[in-house]
Order: sequence, then C-alpha cells, then structure tokens
Amino acid sequence: MTVFVDADACPAKDEILLVCQRHGLVPVFVANAPIGAIASNAAAKMEVVPGDFDAADNWLVEHAEAGDLILTADLLLAQRAVKKQADAMNFSGQPFTDDVIHELVARREIQQTLREMSLPSHKPAPYGKQNRSLLKDGLHRWIEARKRQTNERPRT
Repeated sequence: MTVFVDADACPAKDEILLVCQRHGLVPVFVANAPIGAIASNAAAKMEVVPGDFDAADNWLVEHAEAGDLILTADLLLAQRAVKKQADAMNFSGQPFTDDVIHELVARREIQQTLREMSLPSHKPAPYGKQNRSLLKDGLHRWIEARKRQTNERPRT
C-alpha cells in the first residue's frame, strides 16, 4: 500500500503528511521539480520526474499498482489510475471510482469547450479549511479500509 501524490498542484501537503505519519506510511510526492519542504522531510519521499508536462502523471501511472492510492486533482490522471486498478482520490477526500470518473471527464470536456467559446463556465470553489478536513478524513478512511483488506485471511 503506497500513497502517491500528484504534488505539482497539491494544496494539502501538510495534511497528507500528517495522516500518513499517523499510520506509519511514507507518502511519495511526485513533481516535475523538487519541492523543498517535501524533499527535506524524512517523513516523505520526493520523486522528481524531469521531462514534459505529463511526465509526472506517466510516472505515477507506471508505478502505482492495485492497492495503491493516487491523490490528484487531475481527472485524466485519475481515470488512468482507475483503469489500472489503482485507487484515486481528489484533494477533498472524494474517491474517483470507475462509476463516476467517466462522467467527471465528460463534464470537464464540456467546461473546456465553454471556456474556449468564451461562454460562462463553472469555476471551482476555493480550496479551504473544510476541504482539508475532508481530505484528512477520506485519506484516513482509505488507509484503514486498505489495512483491513490486507489483514483479512481467507477462511479455510
């Protein structure tokens, strides 16, 4: 069980570190450039992926496996993770499941088209204290559920 973080635009690094530390996990923050506060923190791993815009996303999908979690705001990355059987969650603690990811990606494309046409489109609410609290709760619940799954033994 590994917690991967799409770190370039992550607004809640401290919260992720806090929850992971409580559970004895070392999260892997992945970005195109080093993030000083993470790179110097022994409670985290910083993976710097040089290259094009999608290099970090590609690295995340390549290294995540079933039973791992990718924290991201990127719907296309979440879709790729779910397709690979890894779990994905946004920075407000909401899981991206196969049931909802396709609809969210479609909405994203519609919003992009509206913006390109200079028409009014949905603007996300600012990330705040409630989002941070929801992330901590969602991440804690995911870790606890994963621990229960790995500790279950088949009945004989």
